[in-house]
Amino acid sequence: MAVYKFLGTELAISSANTVSSAKVVRVVNTSGSVTVLTVANTSGTYGNTTIASNEVIIVEKATTDTVAGANLKAAPIAYRN
Repeated sequence: MAVYKFLGTELAISSANTVSSAKVVRVVNTSGSVTVLTVANTSGTYGNTTIASNEVIIVEKATTDTVAGANLKAAPIAYRN
């Protein structure tokens, strides 16, 4: 079973956000439809994925990288499987 340690509060990421400079973030789609998560660094977008309605994913990123997406919320976490 996966274990999450929350390192901060959940926040909306409709615009690019480092999510408290976290290395790992929990992202949830709070809308009733699919939406796209974008991950970027100073060079631009380097990843994106479609997230289903009410789906939760875990994203590992550099502390300066940003995540963004309409109707998405993210929280900084530590993760262990």
